[in-house]
Amino acid sequence: MSSTFPDPAHPNTSAPLAGDIARRRARLGLLAFLIAVPISWALFSQLEPIWTRIMPLEGFAFMTTATLLGAVLAVVPLVAIIGFVLAIWFGVDSVYMAKRRASRLLDQFIVAVALVVWFSPALFGVVTAGRAIYEGRTPFVRPPRDYFLATDPIAFWEGVGFWLIMSGLFSFLAWRYWRPRLLLTPAAQD
Repeated sequence: MSSTFPDPAHPNTSAPLAGDIARRRARLGLLAFLIAVPISWALFSQLEPIWTRIMPLEGFAFMTTATLLGAVLAVVPLVAIIGFVLAIWFGVDSVYMAKRRASRLLDQFIVAVALVVWFSPALFGVVTAGRAIYEGRTPFVRPPRDYFLATDPIAFWEGVGFWLIMSGLFSFLAWRYWRPRLLLTPAAQD
């Protein structure tokens, strides 16, 4: 007697596991990233010739092509960024979930790249603070101004402290994400 419901006594062995699904999602994100980056680079590097073809148009044709160009220039880099983040996120998830085929070398590569990505904001802050101390000046965007150690030490050290505090915050957030994965502790202990 055949049934349309799965039999719990005989599970389907061909069903994909959670790690396989996450790895497939990571591949799709990576594919979106690898397609969107060259398109984005080509569009932005050829923007002037493209715009010189659009400028002579008038009326509805100009409005349509200019809007389409603006939409593509806005969407394609966004697709690249989202694809990269999803590739990293689902790639890390796939390492720590059950999969049909074990790929130790690929898993180690995914974890290494993800660690660099997760801790790079903290590293950037430390490097920026170190560069400020080495050069004796720290730049601020608003107001656009450089604060020099020799002429304005309080503002200079505030700038250095800001970058070190941000580095500590980014390190803490990255460590909170990676601690249960690297130390293999249960998430309930967090």
